[in-house]
Amino acid sequence: MTPLAWTTLLTAWTVAVASPGPDFLAVLHTSLRRGRAAGALVACGVVAGITLWLAAALTGASMLLSGHATLYLLIRWAGAVFLILYGASILRGAWRKRRDGTSAAAAATAAPEPVWHSVRRGFLTNTIGNPKALVFFGALFASILPPGTTTTENLLVGAVMAAIGLGWFLLVAAAARLPAVVSAYRRAEGAVTAVLGALFVVLGIVLAPGLGL
Repeated sequence: MTPLAWTTLLTAWTVAVASPGPDFLAVLHTSLRRGRAAGALVACGVVAGITLWLAAALTGASMLLSGHATLYLLIRWAGAVFLILYGASILRGAWRKRRDGTSAAAAATAAPEPVWHSVRRGFLTNTIGNPKALVFFGALFASILPPGTTTTENLLVGAVMAAIGLGWFLLVAAAARLPAVVSAYRRAEGAVTAVLGALFVVLGIVLAPGLGL
C-alpha cells in the first residue's frame, strides 16, 4: 500500500469511528453509570465486533451479503430491534430510579457488573446493533485498497484500524469519568439517561428498513 492509500484509509476510518453512534453511546452510558473499568470492557467488546466486521470485509463477505437482499434486510431488522429494546431498557431503568428516588451515587455503590456482561454489551451493540458496518467496510476497502493487497497488508490494516477504534473508545470511557463530567452527570442524571435511552431508540428507528435510512 502506498502512503496515500494508508493516509486516506486511516483518515476516513478515524472520522467514522469518532462519529457518535451506538458504540459511542454504549461506552459513554456504561462509563457514566458503572465507572471507567466497565466502560473500558464495553469498549473491548465493541472492538471485538469491529474486528469481526473487518475480517469479514477483507475476506469478501460484504459482497456476499450485498448479493442477498433478504438476508441483509433481516439483519438490519434485528439490529433495529436490538437498539430500540436497549434504549427502552435504559429509559425504563431511568424511570424506576426516579420513582424509587435512587441516583448515580447509589448506583456507584451497587455490585459491579460481571465482566462478560460488559464485553457482551459492546460486542452486540457493534454487531447486531450495527449490521451496516459490514457494507461500510466493504465499500471503504473496495474504494481505497489497491488490487493485489497481500494477506500481510490486510492483517496490518485490520490491526491498525482496530487499535484506532480501541484507543478512541478507551478515551471516551476515561473522559466520562473526569470529575467535572461525573459531577455534571450526577446533577442531571435523569435527563442525561433519558436522552441516551431516547437516542438508542432513535438510532434503532433510523436503522429499520423503510423507516429510516
